[in-house]
Amino acid sequence: MTLRLRHLRLRAYTQDGAYGADFPFEPGLNVIWADNTKGKSTSMQALLYVLGMEKMLSPSREVPVPHALTNYLLKDDDSRLAVITSFVEVEIENGAGTIVTARRPIKEPGVDTRLVTVWFGAMLSEPTANAPSRQFFVRDPGAFQREDGFLHFLEDFIDWDMPVVRKYDGPEGKLPLETVFPLFWVEQKRGWSAIPAAIPTYMRVRDVQKRAVEFIMDLDVHKLELQRQRLKEKTDENARNWAAVLDEMTRVARRAGGTLSGLPARPTIDTDSLERWTVSLIQDDQAMAVETILAGLRARVVALAQARVPEVGETANALTAELETLGKEIDALNQRRVEIHKARQLKDADILSLERRIAQLREDLQKNQDVQKLQRYAGTAGNLTPDQCPTCEQSLVDALISQDVLEAVMPIEDNIEYVRSQLKMFEDILKRELDEQRRLGDLGAVVVSETAQLYARVRTIRTDLMGPSNAPSAAAIEERVRVEARIRDLEGLIASLGDTASRLNILSAEFAELLKAIRLLPSDKMTADDKDKLDALTSSVQELAQAFGFTTFAPNELTIDEDSYRPQKEGYEIGFETSASDAIRLKWAYQLGLLELARDYTTNHPGMLLLDEPRQQSSSKVSFGQLLERAANHRGKGQQVIVSTSEDIDTLTPILARLSCNKIIFDGYVLQPVKTGQGPASD
Repeated sequence: MTLRLRHLRLRAYTQDGAYGADFPFEPGLNVIWADNTKGKSTSMQALLYVLGMEKMLSPSREVPVPHALTNYLLKDDDSRLAVITSFVEVEIENGAGTIVTARRPIKEPGVDTRLVTVWFGAMLSEPTANAPSRQFFVRDPGAFQREDGFLHFLEDFIDWDMPVVRKYDGPEGKLPLETVFPLFWVEQKRGWSAIPAAIPTYMRVRDVQKRAVEFIMDLDVHKLELQRQRLKEKTDENARNWAAVLDEMTRVARRAGGTLSGLPARPTIDTDSLERWTVSLIQDDQAMAVETILAGLRARVVALAQARVPEVGETANALTAELETLGKEIDALNQRRVEIHKARQLKDADILSLERRIAQLREDLQKNQDVQKLQRYAGTAGNLTPDQCPTCEQSLVDALISQDVLEAVMPIEDNIEYVRSQLKMFEDILKRELDEQRRLGDLGAVVVSETAQLYARVRTIRTDLMGPSNAPSAAAIEERVRVEARIRDLEGLIASLGDTASRLNILSAEFAELLKAIRLLPSDKMTADDKDKLDALTSSVQELAQAFGFTTFAPNELTIDEDSYRPQKEGYEIGFETSASDAIRLKWAYQLGLLELARDYTTNHPGMLLLDEPRQQSSSKVSFGQLLERAANHRGKGQQVIVSTSEDIDTLTPILARLSCNKIIFDGYVLQPVKTGQGPASD
């Protein structure tokens, strides 16, 4: 997981020919020097631009490169030359030793600035090289996700696997590269304003600073947190699926006129309890288990099968009596159907009233929250004091309404909680009422079905009584058929419920696996390796702050917060209590600390650090020298530090003389006349 810059090339074509600059980089410390306003920071911004990282600066779609490469450049005599076309190229290398060269137009008629051309070879450091090329796109949606996107290519090139993170709006997505680069790429305008880094927040990533630091340090915190969140989501989904199966079984039993019981309401790993369910049906005005009813029906079928079919004359009296009984049962069922219909009408009215009340409560809640927000913005508590004027604070005795009315005025916070509790209560009531509405609907359907069966029996008996007395009794035959049909219906009910209940066994096994996975997660938020890395970073920051002359308080009192990963003292984040120059020293220490951490631990740090104008806020020359000396030590570690500065050259020269570093010095403007015919962009 390494990214090393090998060569940067800038080109701008004018009416006087080509102007440009080349920056050959080496491992270890590279120092770029040019006087103020001579194009040094322009070069650093162009470097960021060619890598497609301009969204690190802002969401603007404009090319983030100054006029020297877009409109006009200045010659050493300060005369202007209009820029006709311009581009930037960079040669980079990864940890596997693969070298590629990327080119991106800055101003080129007919060529979109979102196009990046990549040569798979060292086209700048070895101009005679011949390598295949491929085009990618940046800035547009998909540049990070799709194969033809340059940021997707860059992620693979560095050998990163960006973690999936949550966003404030929209689905989960990979952590954008632009949120990680600021941890090792400190640009001049915004980069020095924050520790750990000026990470863009407009991309709507939740806890974006934490996620970026956790990735660059390769901490397991986010992975564990994401695992916990996903396991919770899966557990919640398992519970919802469990409830859905129970609801389906309840509806099936209810449509048959029965009641389901014996199943646990929540997921369980006790599979034996899943076999104890039963369905009860109302028979002879009392609840009976379906198995008991089936036993009686089967016995009745056996008895009917063994008996001969009687003639109508033999059963006339019995049929007449049964007909009278059936009439009474039908009357009772019709009365029951009317009662159910009335109950449903009342229930519908109650539900409508509840829905209106809930809508009103939601509106009241929103209004109260708006009032609370306005009070918070205005900085007032908003408490009503009935016996004191809020303006002149004099006592109030007389009023148009009784003072007792205002004595117990509820604060806005309490009012919000009260409305919330009311809303929760009415929502629970509505849920129960909707369940009862469905139950009444199912019960009404059962009554209609039973009534239809009784009418069919009445028609059969009347047909018998009107027929010849010596004819076989159709009622007796129909009874056997009816009982057998009832047996089939109940057996089908049990089979259907059994098939549905089998899904609970699958959910139970899934629930057991989820519980096992939850138990395997460490109880602490951070793993032992994470704590070791954080301790190492803390020690490194303390040591570096000491070396750089941090004096606001003792550097050994500095710690790194386990939650925000920001420097803190005695549990409090370091803010305005430090001087501006010490804040910069602390920034140096933190950025170099992350780089040094990558030497001894497995991290996702690319092993490079770029600091654009690190001597901010008039940091002392001694401190700046210490920074360069510490950065120079990374040459033997295979790491790279690039520092661009406009520090006084007389001060800088003796510092660099004692360091092993690559010096890139520009005496005048960075962009100077050049000969064309080199590199991938040669004419």
